[in-house]
Amino acid sequence: MKFSLVIRIAWRQIFSRSNSGFVRTVSSLSIAGIAIGVAALVILNSFMDGFSESILNQLSSIHPPMEIRIPGGYPLEPDDIRFAESLAAMSESITSVSPVLEKTVVVAGNSGDVAGVRVRGVNWDVEPFLVYGERLSDLNISGQGAVLGVALSERLGVSAGDTIRLASTDATQFSAMGRLLVDTIVSVPVSAVTDFGIDEYNSAIIITDLTTASLLFRDPISATSLSVGLVQEADPVREAESISATLRESYIAGESEYMVCSAFISTHRNLFAALGLEKTGMTIVLALISVVAMLNLLSALNMIAIEHRRDTGVLRSMGASPNMIVSTGLMQGGIIGLSGALAGSIFAVFVITVINNFFPIRLESSVYWIDVLSGKVQPLLILSIGFVTVTVCFIASLFPALHAIKISPSEAVRYE
Repeated sequence: MKFSLVIRIAWRQIFSRSNSGFVRTVSSLSIAGIAIGVAALVILNSFMDGFSESILNQLSSIHPPMEIRIPGGYPLEPDDIRFAESLAAMSESITSVSPVLEKTVVVAGNSGDVAGVRVRGVNWDVEPFLVYGERLSDLNISGQGAVLGVALSERLGVSAGDTIRLASTDATQFSAMGRLLVDTIVSVPVSAVTDFGIDEYNSAIIITDLTTASLLFRDPISATSLSVGLVQEADPVREAESISATLRESYIAGESEYMVCSAFISTHRNLFAALGLEKTGMTIVLALISVVAMLNLLSALNMIAIEHRRDTGVLRSMGASPNMIVSTGLMQGGIIGLSGALAGSIFAVFVITVINNFFPIRLESSVYWIDVLSGKVQPLLILSIGFVTVTVCFIASLFPALHAIKISPSEAVRYE
């Protein structure tokens, strides 16, 4: 049995002009249905993955991928910092470690409005190189000063060069008259106003230097946590689990205080879990389009088998084996499935490219954290969807093919 002959017979039975126009129309509709199903799945998964990756990139551009801290919010002592740094030096995936001072404070600006914010004191010589991208390094900050998000700067009525006042909640007390007295107020110049890319950070975080942040604590503290940088190829979740296990063993051995290492994206795991659940649900719903297309394919193959029943009988009379007849039927399903998968994939890539470059989907950043939804073309995803589609088409074409060989050649050509 020649493979090329099977392909020629299958192709002729599907698209030959000697067939009735109705069969050709049904075959074309089967291809179109499969193409629509494949395109819908590819477009959905591309934009859902692009949405998740955009949020992850935004988070990774303003915060290091991992951090080491003592549970309960206790400060890190110098010995703890040195031990963590020595531990990080033994890992090839870790690029550097930098101390961080974080504090919840009250901030006031020129507008007379006040806001509760989170101050993050960092080492500007190291921290910008621990995050992915150049969002922090492009600020070119050195010395004392604060970096505010655009939403917070608008609320406080300040811009670069102005001064804001930070009041620590640890240094507050009530007077005999019931008034709130604050004895630690730190004036900090605004070095830059930037868009952190996420509305939550634009309105509720201030990044400053370690020296300024230390003034907000009543007692001298070396660090509240340690920022840990990773190489781009490393998995922060897996690396954090490995380092946490080592820290736990060191604590059991009495070598250090009890510290844990956590991946920054783990603090938003509920968000990514929700996105994954939504993606799964939408994929199942859109997969029903492919199910309908498969039913249409099954009808088309049955019509082809009925219309070419006499041809099948002639082939059997000329010595064609049952395997050749079944292979021809399978090839018909494969041709229709492959054509639909290829057309759907090309159309999906075209749509994603056009939307990304010419018709970007705008989002409300205060709700979705990002302002543009971009699609991510994933060759492996497209190949996977195409492979599953063609495989299901082969399986669907098996039933008409097996039915065709049950008819004897004499019965098939009886009325010819």
